[in-house]
Amino acid sequence: MKKTILFIITKSETGGAQKFVSEQISCLNRIKNWDFLLATNSEGWLTETVKGIISNESLLLNPKIEKSFSLNYLITLILFIRKQKPNLIVANSANGGLYGRLSGFFTGTKVIYVSHGWSSIYKGGKFQFVFNFIERTLSYITSSILCISEQDRIKAVEILGITPSKVIVIPNSILPIQANSQENVGDIVTVCRLASPKRVDILIEAMAFLPEYTLHIVGDGPLLPNLQNIIKVKNLSNVLFCGYKPDFNEFNQYKIFCLISDSEGMPMSAIEAMSCGLPLILSNVGGCPEIVDNNGLLVDNTPIHISLNIRKAFTYYEALSHNSIELFKSKFNLEKNIHLFDSLYKKTINNQ
Repeated sequence: MKKTILFIITKSETGGAQKFVSEQISCLNRIKNWDFLLATNSEGWLTETVKGIISNESLLLNPKIEKSFSLNYLITLILFIRKQKPNLIVANSANGGLYGRLSGFFTGTKVIYVSHGWSSIYKGGKFQFVFNFIERTLSYITSSILCISEQDRIKAVEILGITPSKVIVIPNSILPIQANSQENVGDIVTVCRLASPKRVDILIEAMAFLPEYTLHIVGDGPLLPNLQNIIKVKNLSNVLFCGYKPDFNEFNQYKIFCLISDSEGMPMSAIEAMSCGLPLILSNVGGCPEIVDNNGLLVDNTPIHISLNIRKAFTYYEALSHNSIELFKSKFNLEKNIHLFDSLYKKTINNQ
């Protein structure tokens, strides 16, 4: 008999956590042992990608999930769960994790919380202690915490104080990118939201030391005007803003992938680039060291160090590119790893 999973995520917009949910549903659907429900804020990228699998009756759309806490939404979610009777809740994102775990507690439904990077630590600011306390408290009503990187597991145990036996690591995995074109349009590409904690400003400054190479920036966000001003002040002609591109899959039109950031979980865009054979230049933060193994270079967040390592990556391009493809195939290909998630979900349901 099929079991039912309710995936909960705060927003339906494109993003790493949304891609995780979309591809989980897609791959698990092929196994034929699962039915699916989805709770999110509204129609968007995510709901479009799963439209052929999840019916309107299996979909709970309510913008109140975006509020830090809404008793009205919690009651709505509880009623939805009682009606649909899922066997398991897989909660994603901070708000999704809050509502998912509380509703699981009140309905007696088992919950797995997926940490895509601990926002209570990275974005907690002066209230970090409070948010960390909330995470630790919620862990007591969670069947297990699924971390997408070893670094997130360490933070869960050592900083948040979550019981080690509750924390599981399955590396962030994706389906291989299906490239649209082999045409080369640029040398270096970065794909991210132009906002904190991404440090596209430092990457742009590094390009002043690399006039022979081009950088294409895929993404949009509140820091765009500031970044455009840096280019103007430094009079750079080798940096191009490409705008926001949902479902960007044109990595093979570039040679090198860069992502400079003050903090990361395990960046989905870097794994996507890896699947296309791009060497990686990543900041030495968070889970980034777990996806760089002779297929790229870890850098300090300084323009000179970034530029020196970009040059090095071009020098050893063929070897690094080959290693990216092999590392993706062996560790981050969801087609090979979906059985790990399938097994975890079944084990959680069957563990009385």
